[in-house]
Amino acid sequence: LRKADFIAEGVDQTRGWFFTLHAISTMLFDDVAYKNVISNGLVLDKNGHKMSKRLGNGVDPFETLDKYGPDATRWYMITNAQPWDNLKFDTEGIIETQRKFFGTLYNTYSFFALYANIDGFSYQEAEVENKPEIDQWILSKLNTLISEVHTAYESYEPTKVGRLIQSFTLDQLSNWYVRLCRRRFWKGEYAEDKVSAYQTLYTCLETISVLMSPISPFFADRLYLDLNKASGKSELNSVHLAKFPTSKELLINVDLEEKMEIAQQVSSMVLSLR
Repeated sequence: LRKADFIAEGVDQTRGWFFTLHAISTMLFDDVAYKNVISNGLVLDKNGHKMSKRLGNGVDPFETLDKYGPDATRWYMITNAQPWDNLKFDTEGIIETQRKFFGTLYNTYSFFALYANIDGFSYQEAEVENKPEIDQWILSKLNTLISEVHTAYESYEPTKVGRLIQSFTLDQLSNWYVRLCRRRFWKGEYAEDKVSAYQTLYTCLETISVLMSPISPFFADRLYLDLNKASGKSELNSVHLAKFPTSKELLINVDLEEKMEIAQQVSSMVLSLR
């Protein structure tokens, strides 16, 4: 119980706090004080200069949080540079994060909610077993993501975590799965194929909310609660009480993922010729 899993401090504390804790712990308990260390880099201005009152290039953190929100600010800072690297801070980057990642994720949820409400979907049907290949593919990618995110979190690499989640949300879920499956949500017949589409997209959104919650606690909580408000799948009143997802190896189809990647590359090349 005494030994910490990790400790985080500025790089200037290498010979101070980091060393002192180990020295005291060794003298008192003949053991180290912590298992891992994350040495934080400096936050610089957008030109790479150290912030100071003299240069007038400082950024008020409270004004930034009030204007852009804590989740977008945190996501931008974590995905833009590894914690141990110096960060060139630019508010334009936060705006881009709001638009590109959070905007896309919100629009994907809004798309799901719009048609789910029209059809009265609330995840009461039994899980569709014979899912279409496109559903099998995105669920395979989702479980691959879970495995990679878990490894990155265990290795104290939050930057990799954020980039993995962002790439899946933008490139796989929104730009590919939802675009290819839109007609499945639009068509009037509420049959097995449509139920499978709803179940699959719901699962992806709910899983993303849990995976991103350590980095984006407020947005993730809202997404998780809004999804479960209609479905009642979870009785928990916060995403932060949910168990972290575990990858289901049986749902991972590497061959299918590789085939779809080829299709995506071909589609991209054809579009670039237009």
